[in-house]
Amino acid sequence: MRQILIKVFVTIMMLYAANGHAQLVINELMQSNIDCVMDDIKEYPDSWVELYNPSDADINLRNYRIGKTDDPNEAWKLPNKTIGAGKYILVYCDTEANGLHTNFRLESGKGMDVYLFNGGKIVDSVTGLEKQPAPNIAYGREVDGSNVWGYQLTPTPQTGNVGQVCDRDHILGVPVFSENGYVTEKKRSMKLILSLPDDAPEGTVIRYTLDGAEPTLTTGETYTAPIKFSDSRIIRAKLFCEGWLSPRSITQSYIVHGREITLPVISINMNQEYLDDPETGIFACNQESYQKNNWRRPLNLEFFVEGNQNSLLNQLCEMRISGSASRGASKKSIAIYAHKRFGTKRFDYEFFPDQKPGVRDFKSLVLRNAGNDYDYLYMRDAIIQRSMAQNADLDWQAWRPAIIYINGTYYGMLNIRERANGNNIYTNYDGLEDIDLLENNDLKEGTKDYFRQFRTFYNEQGHTLAEYAERMDWEEYINLMIMNLYFNNQDFPGNNSVMWRPRAEGGKWRWIAKDTDFGIGLYGSSPEYNTVAWLNTPDYDSDRAWGNTSDATRLFRRLMEDKDFYREFIDRCCIYMGDFLNEKDVRDIWDPMYDMIKYEYPYHRSLINRWWPKYDEELNKAHEWLAKRTYHFYTMLGEYYKLGEPFTLTINMSTLPREDISINFNGINLHHPIYAGKFFANRQITLTATPIEEDIEILGWKIIQVGLTGSVSTQEMKGAVCSLIVPSCNSIAIETIVGGKAGITTTGTQTWNWLRGNDEIIVVNVPQGVSVRLYDIRGMLLFQTTATGTEIHIPAPKETLYLLKVGQDTVKLQ
Repeated sequence: MRQILIKVFVTIMMLYAANGHAQLVINELMQSNIDCVMDDIKEYPDSWVELYNPSDADINLRNYRIGKTDDPNEAWKLPNKTIGAGKYILVYCDTEANGLHTNFRLESGKGMDVYLFNGGKIVDSVTGLEKQPAPNIAYGREVDGSNVWGYQLTPTPQTGNVGQVCDRDHILGVPVFSENGYVTEKKRSMKLILSLPDDAPEGTVIRYTLDGAEPTLTTGETYTAPIKFSDSRIIRAKLFCEGWLSPRSITQSYIVHGREITLPVISINMNQEYLDDPETGIFACNQESYQKNNWRRPLNLEFFVEGNQNSLLNQLCEMRISGSASRGASKKSIAIYAHKRFGTKRFDYEFFPDQKPGVRDFKSLVLRNAGNDYDYLYMRDAIIQRSMAQNADLDWQAWRPAIIYINGTYYGMLNIRERANGNNIYTNYDGLEDIDLLENNDLKEGTKDYFRQFRTFYNEQGHTLAEYAERMDWEEYINLMIMNLYFNNQDFPGNNSVMWRPRAEGGKWRWIAKDTDFGIGLYGSSPEYNTVAWLNTPDYDSDRAWGNTSDATRLFRRLMEDKDFYREFIDRCCIYMGDFLNEKDVRDIWDPMYDMIKYEYPYHRSLINRWWPKYDEELNKAHEWLAKRTYHFYTMLGEYYKLGEPFTLTINMSTLPREDISINFNGINLHHPIYAGKFFANRQITLTATPIEEDIEILGWKIIQVGLTGSVSTQEMKGAVCSLIVPSCNSIAIETIVGGKAGITTTGTQTWNWLRGNDEIIVVNVPQGVSVRLYDIRGMLLFQTTATGTEIHIPAPKETLYLLKVGQDTVKLQ
C-alpha cells in the first residue's frame, strides 16, 4: 500500500498541561459525516470530533469545552462524563446543543478550526484545515496520540488509528458512464459501459451497486464487463485504489416509466435500510401520525424535467419525513435538504417558472403528499395559496407536481413545494437569513424578544392602525386572513401560523401561508359555513376548536376594533371577490393544475386507498362548493358586521373589456379590465382610471343605478376619479368614458348595458329591433325578445352563470 505520512501545519498542543496532569487530545475528526457515524439519537450528525485519553488514568469531561474559536466563553461545555484510560469518546458537532451534541458544526470549507479547552485554557487544537476532499472522509493522527496527521484511508471513530493516512491530493476521481441517466416511456436495450478517468492511478477498480446502496469494498460488485438491461436500473459507481481516498459514488438512474411522461420525474436513491429498518428506517418508524421521528438520511436526487432527457439536477443531499397527521399515510411527505458539506450547497434550479420566475436558490424543498387532502383533491393547499398569492402580496409556497421513484420503484406522485420556514425567506428575499421566525408561537429562528413585545402590544386595546403599521405588514396580514376565511380553512390561526420579521432596524412582522388543506369543503364542510363568525367567536363550535382559540384570534379581533383596519378589511373582501377571488378566477388557476395531474393521478391512486370515493366525485363536490362560496361569503360579512344586503356592482362590463386602461378601486389595483362583484351600501367607492396607451384619455364616468323598487337612474362624472357613497339599491353599473386623440368618446364597444336586479337581469339602452337572448351555460335558450327601446327585464335567479346575447354581442355573466 502506498502510504504518505504528513507533518501537519495545524497547531498541536501539548498532551500534558504545565501542571503535569493528563489531558485529552483531539484524535480524529470528520467535517462532513454523511453516514459514517450514527449517534445516540439515531441521526447522522453533521460532523464529529473524536477525543482520546492517552493517559493511564480516567479523565472527566466536566471541565472541558470545545469550540470553533480560541475564546473559551464561546465554546460548548462538555457534560459530566468520564473517558477511561486509552479510550475514546465522540463529540457530535451538529447544532443540537445537548450533552455531547454541540451548538455548532465543523466548517466543511477552507479554514476549519476546532479548539479543545480545559479550565479555560487551550489544551489542543486543529486550525487552518483545508476544504474537505469529499464527504465521509476523516482527518486524524496517524496513530493515536502521534503528531503526524493525515486523511484516514478508513475512518476509525471510537477505535484506534491504524497508521493508514494520506494527503488531500490522493483522492480518486469518479467513474465515467457511457450514457447518463434518463426517464423513458418504453423499454430500450442498454449496454452501459463504465470506465476509469484518465488520471486514475494504476490498480484502480470500479465497484457498483444496483440496489441504491453506496458501493464499498465489501458491498456491490467489481465492474468487469458492460452492464446490460432493458428495464429500470439504478447504478451507483465508485472508484477504489489502495492508498487513495474514495469520494462519494456517482449515481445515474435509468427509469422506464411505461407510459406517457406528463410530469417531471424525481429519482431518489439511497440505502433501502435507511427507509425500512425497523429501528432506524424513516419510513418504518413514521407509520403513525403520533410518530415524529425527524431523522435525516442521505440520498442522491436526480430531477428530470421531461422524458428522454438527462437530469437537470443530480446531487447528494439528505431527507426526512415531513408533516404531522399525514405521516401515517402510505405515501409520505419528504423534506429534502441541500448543504455545502454534501458538495452542492443549494438546489440551483428554477422549479416554479410560471409562479415565481427567476427564483432558483433553494436550501430545501418538500415533496408533499397534500397533508389532510391526501385522499381527496391532492392540491387544495396549492389552489388556495396560488389564488391569493398570485394576485395579492403574500409569502407563500409555490407548487409543482412530480412523479417519484425511490431506488427505481414507482412511489407515486408528490407535490414539489417550497418550505414555510426560514428557507422560504432566504430564497424569496435575496438570501436574507437574519430573521426572527415563529410557528404557532414557538421560536424557530432568531429570538423571541420582539415577538413578546408585539404580543404585549396587541393584547392591549385602543391602538391605531398607524401604530400597528410600525410593527407589522398589516396589508399582507389582511390578505392572509381573507384567504383563510374565504376558503374556510379552520386549521388556522390556531395552527399553521408562521410569522417572521427581518432583524434589521424597522423590521416588520409578516406571515407565510401554510397547509390550508382544510379549505374548499374538505371533510364535507358547507360553503354556507360562517367562518367570519367562527373566527370572531372562540368556542363557536367544538369541531375544530383548536383553530379559533381566544389567544390565536386576538390579533385579528384587536385590529378589527380600529375603524381604519375594519374598513380596509371589509373593502378588500368585497373588492377581491369581484376581481379575482371568485369561481371563475379560481377555476382559471385550478383547472390547469388539474390538467397537469389528471393523466398520472390514477396510477398514483392505485397505490393508496383504492376504496376511497372516485376523484371525479370529489372534484365535482369541490367545484360546487366554490360556485356557492362567493355568494355566502358576501352574506356572512353582511350579517356578522351588520352591513345589510350587498348590492351588485359592475365596472366596465362591456362586451369587449377595455385593455387600454387600468382601474384602482379604493386603493387596490384591479387585475382585470372589468369588475363584477358586490358592495355594501353607505360605503365610500373611489375609482381611479389610468390610461395604459398614450393615445387615450379618461374623460369621466357613467353611473347607472337600479333602486330597490326597480327604478333606473343615470348620471355622469367628469375626470379620471369617480368618488361616491352609494345608498341602498339593487345594483350599480359604472363605465369609464374614454376619449381618443381624434375626439371620439366611448363607454365601451356597445351602446347597451346590463344590470343585476332581484332574481332578474335588466338590459338597458338596446337599440330598437335588436334581438336579445339569454342562454344557460350549456347553451340552452332561456329567454328571447326583440328590443323596443325600453328596459328589458329577464327572469334569472342568482348564483347561476348565463350567456347574454344582444345582437352580435355576447356577454358571460352571473
